[in-house]
Amino acid sequence: MSIHLENFKNNLKLRLDDNPQLHGFQTFKKTLERDYFSEVSIRICFKEAAKTENLVIEMDCNLDLLEMLYHLQKGTWGGNLSEEEDLPPNSSFARALDQLQELNEISIDVEEFSLFLNDCSIIVKKIYSNSIKDQLGSILSTIAEHYVYFTKGLSETPFEIYVPVFEDTIPENDYTLSKIREADNQTKDYFGFWGLYFDSEDDAVIYDLSNKSIVSGDLYLLNH
Repeated sequence: MSIHLENFKNNLKLRLDDNPQLHGFQTFKKTLERDYFSEVSIRICFKEAAKTENLVIEMDCNLDLLEMLYHLQKGTWGGNLSEEEDLPPNSSFARALDQLQELNEISIDVEEFSLFLNDCSIIVKKIYSNSIKDQLGSILSTIAEHYVYFTKGLSETPFEIYVPVFEDTIPENDYTLSKIREADNQTKDYFGFWGLYFDSEDDAVIYDLSNKSIVSGDLYLLNH
């Protein structure tokens, strides 16, 4: 099933609560706004009988993708960490989330993280418990490392990057795509294949990180 933009948007219909009742919520929100130069919206993803408050976080940042990556690598976006801290790049997000968790008895996780830049949106989906908190910094750093490749040699910036994607129906004789047979909910899945949307393409395309190339194939996205 090939995922067109409109179908993709329809797959993201969540039951959301715009008024999270969490201790320290406003401090958490303000920390993200300060460290990421963004206007931040945070909602709760409602799930039946859930024992975890699953957050849907959206950041609206007035930077282009390349500008954001520049500040990320300089350490001036996402909060500065001292050299003594043994944390991956851009861990201000994880640190703020840990502080929020300390103030609340119920478990808190992030269901979906969206970063809306001037020319590109980055959507990251939860694939296991605390996956976004643990891997967001590494995902953003990997976007920087692969920028020249997924922009087609700097010729076109995708207007949306979706992390991660998995293959739905794979031709038996296609070796490249046969590596995406199933999601197994491990860290490596964030760094296998991403979905990209370009103005020049009618449908989403797959970016293969291991081969630093764009491949064709049918996508399946993580739905609720």
